[in-house]
Amino acid sequence: MSKRIVICDDHLLFLNGVSELLKNTGKEYAIFKFSDVHSCRQYLLQNTADVFICDLNINHYDGFLLLEELKLQLRSTKTIILTAYYEDFLIQKAKKAGINAFLKKETPAEELIRVIDAETGSEFYTNKNNKQDTSAYSVMDKPIINKFRISKQEKEIIKLIIKGLTSKEISNILFIAKTTVDTHRKNIYKKLEISNSSSLIKFAHENNLLH
Repeated sequence: MSKRIVICDDHLLFLNGVSELLKNTGKEYAIFKFSDVHSCRQYLLQNTADVFICDLNINHYDGFLLLEELKLQLRSTKTIILTAYYEDFLIQKAKKAGINAFLKKETPAEELIRVIDAETGSEFYTNKNNKQDTSAYSVMDKPIINKFRISKQEKEIIKLIIKGLTSKEISNILFIAKTTVDTHRKNIYKKLEISNSSSLIKFAHENNLLH
């Protein structure tokens, strides 16, 4: 029986490259590829997968959130993060979340295939050496909020931005005007000295703002 592998990545060249690489291994892999979160989520809600490979930033949507949303559907699926983001705190977050492997995008093909074919239930795997203990990140939430003067409402807006919601959708959820959300968004970017949602995702993970 073919091993069903689902891949989600918004970089089409990379997505197609990994797909073709796996198809050409001579192994019995059935590949299902998605370049957007919505289509991928809908597929996995209706179908099973043996292996799920995803990026951490998919069209400005947080890969960790996608994995959490699909946790029940993926309980018997090997989950692999394949990303350009490769900081220690992200690796530790993946391990604590029960994800099976955390790989950098320049991982050699042979190594990726070895991880895919490893027995389910194998020890958490990452191909970064000299991993550091980043447990300190778990207690950084309040100091970071104080340091950057992030309000409670701004923190809620950060969480919703990372989920990929528009200012209009956020305004409906929080029962505030869209113009108020836009103002908060500008203030958040200014306070954190960032310019886009990709940088916001990275900052939020680094400083434990998603809990």
